[in-house]
Amino acid sequence: MIEDTQDDIIAQLETITAVKTVGAWQGDIEDLLKQPQKLPSLHVIYQGASFETYEQAGDRPNLAMDWLIVLVGKSLKSREAGAVSCYTIIEAVRSALINHQVEEYDFLRPVKEDLILAEGGVLAYGLTYRMSNVLWEG
Repeated sequence: MIEDTQDDIIAQLETITAVKTVGAWQGDIEDLLKQPQKLPSLHVIYQGASFETYEQAGDRPNLAMDWLIVLVGKSLKSREAGAVSCYTIIEAVRSALINHQVEEYDFLRPVKEDLILAEGGVLAYGLTYRMSNVLWEG
């Protein structure tokens, strides 16, 4: 389920033509920012799941899965120019992911968007999406 969802999100993000690199990332965000990569880039990170409480033995719990999409952009002109190009990509990610149904599970919904780093001409944003009401198959 996790790998299928990750692959589905990556496929959606690959449709964004302004992005040069799309992939999965397992690890520290600081390490990601040090990696050589073609920019702008989008990296999908599975952040974990929250399970709803359930009462009866044999029930399958519902869960919510959180996904962090890290956008890394760079502008040699200015930080302002880099921010504007990142804003365009953030909006493209919204268009690609908001209410996108992942297989037979559920729809992706935005949770938050944060500026992670602004250093020199490099900008990194964290875009968190959640898929709720997923039945754990076990």
